[in-house]
Amino acid sequence: MAPFKWDDIRVEPLNSDHNFSEFFCASEDLNDFIKNDARREQECMLSRTYLFSYEKDIVGFVSLSADSVLAPLLKKEDWVRKEGSSKSRYSNLPCILIGRLAVVEKYERQGIGTNILYWAVGLITNVVCKSVGCRYITVDPKKDALDLYLKSGLGFTQMEAIKAQKPETRYYINIYKLLNN
Repeated sequence: MAPFKWDDIRVEPLNSDHNFSEFFCASEDLNDFIKNDARREQECMLSRTYLFSYEKDIVGFVSLSADSVLAPLLKKEDWVRKEGSSKSRYSNLPCILIGRLAVVEKYERQGIGTNILYWAVGLITNVVCKSVGCRYITVDPKKDALDLYLKSGLGFTQMEAIKAQKPETRYYINIYKLLNN
């Protein structure tokens, strides 16, 4: 398969016309989501899924949802503090969850996943954050996808564990820091 440019990728919201019979990525959970759950979640206003296509093939997708995060799960340096206080000003903080991100197996390892991630972060920072309050981006990556987030250069940080013996699997970006550094 000849390499292509990201400029050749078309992005569009999921709609009822899309066919996923040929969609296959390495994760059965993500295959099941796009084939059986994404439309229903979108109709119920639980998430919004965006499709990425090259020529006539869907090569990947990302699903976004509103979310909140408990302040104690964040590193203390990422809290929104009361003036002159060491405590967090809020117990819950607004964020957007990148809930699902997948690339079709035949298009893996071509930078599509990284570009989908950058696209999603761009949408969140340039559209969502300019329309509603949103301080963080959260993800709960599968172990085999963790490197995508950690190597992205976007500053994903592992959340703090509530119980010391149970490490947290979620990660986040402090959008405020991302945009103001």
